[in-house]
Amino acid sequence: APQHYFIQSNLRKIMDDFAEAGISFSTIPEDRTEDVLKLMAENFFPDEPLSRSMGIQRNALIDSAFRDVIRAGCCIMATNSSGEIVGVRLTDPIESNQWSKKYAERWITSYIMPAYAWLFGRKQLYRGMKGWQKLVPRLKFDVWAMFEEWGCQKIQNDIGVCTSAKARVKGLGTELVRRGEERARELGCEYSLNIVTGLYSGKIFRDKLSYEVMEEVEYAAFLHEDGEPYFQDTREHLTVFTCYKKL
Repeated sequence: APQHYFIQSNLRKIMDDFAEAGISFSTIPEDRTEDVLKLMAENFFPDEPLSRSMGIQRNALIDSAFRDVIRAGCCIMATNSSGEIVGVRLTDPIESNQWSKKYAERWITSYIMPAYAWLFGRKQLYRGMKGWQKLVPRLKFDVWAMFEEWGCQKIQNDIGVCTSAKARVKGLGTELVRRGEERARELGCEYSLNIVTGLYSGKIFRDKLSYEVMEEVEYAAFLHEDGEPYFQDTREHLTVFTCYKKL
């Protein structure tokens, strides 16, 4: 009972802090999709180590994928007192029988993106996509395999968490992930599966929200056949790991 009281008291304080800062949270409606795409282009791709290493920028393929994810209704946004989006948690509630999604995702990452990079001379992207194809099995980041391993029917699959540089509110990323868990439960998700690529998101999942780490890889030790790291612009971010939580 004392521990439960402490947790509830701490949550109330966090809520009061956000309310005082004029921050509110809600499921992302489809009519805010363009605002989300802009936020990700300006704050996620330039800072997230894999995207930066591969030179990924906003494009039609990414926009289409994000639109589908937002339409699924499991994404959370934080807005300030002016209604501006200052943070998002993007996740996809995937069901075990969505086989078309499974094959579409694998076709895009295994063939379309590498082919695009090769045809248009995007060496940085081509190298990164080849690295991604090897990294995913190393990290066991495969939601489809997890359905059988966990014996479940619906999983909250990670897309990303992003906060605006303008949002100067402590704990915003953590609260977005926590509220994303609540929304996933409402939609019937039984587990949350995540790939965590950065130092700061690592603190959210591993340290603050007690996700169970599955596999972890050091960027500097994940090498191309030329002896150099696949991902060469990770800066202060040293490792990438997968983690999960039963919801």
